[in-house]
Amino acid sequence: MNSLRNFCVTFIIALVVFGLCAFFITGFVTDSVNGLLSGEKSTESSDVSATETDDAPLNRPDIDDEIEGESFSILLIGTDYRPSILTNYHPDIENQYPYFEDSAQLIGYGGSLPVFPYRTVHADAVMLVCVNKESCKITYMQIPPEMQLSVGGVTTSVRDLYYDKGLTYFINKMSGITGVQIDYYALTSIEQLADVVDAMGSITYTVPCDMEYTDEISGLTISLQAGAQTLTGKDVCGLLAFNSYENSSLSREKTTMAFLKALAQKMTNVTYMNKAAKIFADANKYVATNFTADDLTKNLDLIFSYGSFEIKTVDYPGSYYYRDGERLFNPNISSAITTMLKNK
Repeated sequence: MNSLRNFCVTFIIALVVFGLCAFFITGFVTDSVNGLLSGEKSTESSDVSATETDDAPLNRPDIDDEIEGESFSILLIGTDYRPSILTNYHPDIENQYPYFEDSAQLIGYGGSLPVFPYRTVHADAVMLVCVNKESCKITYMQIPPEMQLSVGGVTTSVRDLYYDKGLTYFINKMSGITGVQIDYYALTSIEQLADVVDAMGSITYTVPCDMEYTDEISGLTISLQAGAQTLTGKDVCGLLAFNSYENSSLSREKTTMAFLKALAQKMTNVTYMNKAAKIFADANKYVATNFTADDLTKNLDLIFSYGSFEIKTVDYPGSYYYRDGERLFNPNISSAITTMLKNK
């Protein structure tokens, strides 16, 4: 399952925050102000290699310009839930996913241990996004799934906490370790990402190298040749999970960013408007979120101003270490709260 862990934080950002908003906007525009999207261009953040990076806005609004909408924060969660391939989940899991309000009955006494042979679900990609209208700044902070946390005197990880305690508890805990009041959440899975690509009708992308890999446990087979390819949703899952690059100039992060550019070009093409409107109508198939159409309408001007905002990415303070061969993350929570207070 290692190839699926942390499968694509950046893709979730684009899909859930700006991709989903694009679907909302397209539906909104189709119904009310037809043609408004034709002049918009997408903007993506750059790869991050340092603790903090700044991307200067291209056309920052004048200080006297009033942007409608309110500053907000949203927690993005990507899970490894794959019921079409992995069949050893608890029979009742479908009724509780993605909220797990009473997961104890699925995972054992007191919610502490898995009940053999049932498979658990993990939060394998977690990102906090803060949109600040007043400072024209958007801040991203990745929360390492391997982060070790103390919950009720028991040490657990971020990736396990979601299933063990449920979505509401998980969101509140993420708020506590970042010092940010979380307004919205958006949760998706690797299968749902694949469904979005298929709903879009595939996508053309230049694969950077030959990708051959088979994960017997998850049933994921990656078999892509270098060069321009027409990718299905399954292909995209393989592309974004692949992490066996022999060329040091290539990486999963760079491939993800290049793929996002291809995705954004298709999503913002005026000829794609009708299909995007259909995906918007079926958005609940691809993401669980409390970001409603009313929230979208309220923040429409703010969302359209994304390309003019300063984009900042900050790493969660702390350090990685190994224990019994497992890679873990020791957080500096007080430093993280200070960092987000300064940057959000």
